[in-house]
Amino acid sequence: MNAIDKRRTVRDFDPRPVPEAALKRALEAGLKAPSYNHLKDWHFLLVRDGRKRLELTATETMQETVDPASFAGADELAKAMYLEAVPKQRRMILEAPELLVVAFAPKTAVVEAKRVYDLNCLASVWCCIENILLALAEEDLFGVTFIPKNTPGVKAVLGIPGELEVAAFIPLGYAAAGARILPQKAVSVEERLHIDRW
Repeated sequence: MNAIDKRRTVRDFDPRPVPEAALKRALEAGLKAPSYNHLKDWHFLLVRDGRKRLELTATETMQETVDPASFAGADELAKAMYLEAVPKQRRMILEAPELLVVAFAPKTAVVEAKRVYDLNCLASVWCCIENILLALAEEDLFGVTFIPKNTPGVKAVLGIPGELEVAAFIPLGYAAAGARILPQKAVSVEERLHIDRW
């Protein structure tokens, strides 16, 4: 529960290197997540080469600015999170001490999925990602998940086999001094819990 309470999204990183042992523990925690048919067919790629990171940002269309007026009537915390994220997306990929790319072997290609059942592998890789984020938080390391839109481009840049899917990029490291860390949105269990019927 301490790690769950501590975990936050961080987009501004201190340049200190991430200890290899902490990274290994986080990935081991990821591999302990529940998985589809116990396959745990997840793969991790650390992108440390600055040129590769620049190529990755070139595969994505990243907004540099956003019009705050487009959020009229939106939840204030969601608005704040989006306004914080958009201008930093490219920079966090380029500058985070570590950039972790998580890939998985799908049962059915995501673009061909017709039922929720077809996405079991996608669901389980996100359990893996959550375990990684919690293990990092336990070590005062934080990250942010970024889901690439152009996964064929990402796979080409990194040489990821065609049969795998890219789940997310996770720029990660220690939070920079003065990093803006927004609170978690408070949601009441009582408002979301339904018993026997809606």
